[in-house]
Amino acid sequence: MENIATNTYDFARIRTTGLAYVDKTAYIHTLANGLMGNQFFLSRPRRFGKSLLCSTLQCLFEGRRELFEGLAINSLPWDWTKTYPVIRLDMAACSGETLDATEALVISTMRAEAKRLGIALHESEPLPAQFRFLIEDVAATSPDGQCVLLIDEYDKPLTRWIGSNEVLPYQAFLKTLYSMVKLTESHQRFCLMTGVSKFSKVSIFSDLNNLTDITMDTRFAALLGYTHDEVRANFPDRLSALAQALDTDIDGAFARLEAMYDGYCFDRSLTRVFNPVSLGRCLDSADMRSYWFETGTPGWLMSYAKKAPIEVDSLDVPEASLGTYEPASPSIPAVLLQTGYLTIKDFEELGRSRIYHLGFPNHEVEDGFNEWLTGTYTDADEAETSAWALACRRAVATGNAEEFVNSLKSLFSSIGYDLTDRLTEQAYQCVAVAILRFIGMYVSAEVTTSTGRIDMVMHAPGHVFVTEVKVASGEAADKKAAHRALIQIREHGYAEPWRAGTDEATLLGMTFDCLTHNVGAWVAERP
Repeated sequence: MENIATNTYDFARIRTTGLAYVDKTAYIHTLANGLMGNQFFLSRPRRFGKSLLCSTLQCLFEGRRELFEGLAINSLPWDWTKTYPVIRLDMAACSGETLDATEALVISTMRAEAKRLGIALHESEPLPAQFRFLIEDVAATSPDGQCVLLIDEYDKPLTRWIGSNEVLPYQAFLKTLYSMVKLTESHQRFCLMTGVSKFSKVSIFSDLNNLTDITMDTRFAALLGYTHDEVRANFPDRLSALAQALDTDIDGAFARLEAMYDGYCFDRSLTRVFNPVSLGRCLDSADMRSYWFETGTPGWLMSYAKKAPIEVDSLDVPEASLGTYEPASPSIPAVLLQTGYLTIKDFEELGRSRIYHLGFPNHEVEDGFNEWLTGTYTDADEAETSAWALACRRAVATGNAEEFVNSLKSLFSSIGYDLTDRLTEQAYQCVAVAILRFIGMYVSAEVTTSTGRIDMVMHAPGHVFVTEVKVASGEAADKKAAHRALIQIREHGYAEPWRAGTDEATLLGMTFDCLTHNVGAWVAERP
């Protein structure tokens, strides 16, 4: 049983210490053989193997053939006698509290690379010029006058500032710095820039129109992440051990792995891949739990969520809005897609336009996201949350509308005024759904029927709550709005899908009161 690399992204170390490596070198050969060009950009969520990809490319261009024995590329046409010096800049550690600190970290990273390659930086020059001369001087040490340039996590220096005007000086700095990539193109045999985000052409990429973006290229949909076939072929013993730990068979264990860690999609062919880090940790420990959120949530996203609820159910967005965005005013769907909180579930062609349907890739992300939102929106401690969870589950299972509404009131009383003061009908629903899902409720939002959309449907064994929500102001208005909500459920036949089943249904019309910032009036009945 091979050990799984869960904390190292160094290709040489993986290959020399007997750690499991899922062979991606056929894809790498297609990327690096020069037939598609020589400069590329790739966006993938964090913890998806971007650093390992850069490490593998470095070893490839350095001609370390012994590391590729038994891998696909070793049987493909590749001139192993032709090697190139490789500049590899890992920008992940170049995020400082100030712009000066960030620039100092970038210089330190460049200085370390220059020293490794036996080159002295032109430290009397401005930072962008130092970068240019580094590329040119390293290339000059090669017989072909070319080098390989790998820039990993290119966007890390500014990600903490996304969503505010504070990002602008960092944006300007990186734009000038990376303009050297195009300026020195003739000195590069190969170049790859990786990151989480792709910013609009007027921000960072205006001077990088020479880069070929392979982010959504079908040929590289499985370059990072693991396909179903790769998991079954590479980890049979680990799957057996997990099946034993879960008291099921191989297929049962695999189905649970799918639900928890699979579902990421980066192309129009809808190729699905597992998160490699989360899957690896699960298989290594035979313990199925959340690993993706252990590294935390970006601070800018937390700040945004405190200003307005993030709505993620049934997101349909045009293709044009997913490619790039401005760092100071990000497109939330684009950001959530690029950072891995959402993924492509499907798409449809509408004339000459393409609409993508986005959703959570798997349970790991959905559960983690809802947990994070709950912590962001409420001030409740763990004991209060547990009490809500118990009361809500009991209320839905027994059809007790009063107990359910009282639980919701307790829930919303813990939400800060700054947030509730901005809530719309849809936003109240968004917050409620996120929190109810976090405490273990099975909740569907915006459920489509032949006669309309149901705001919320809550399920428990033997019972279902069909809920319509209105926003009102004041006691009298609340009562009228609650009755209107119930009438809407009746008139549109929202409970019909459950009449033929074994589950009992409770129809619940209720309001969120804009004055009290909490649940207002409610009315319920059994159909």
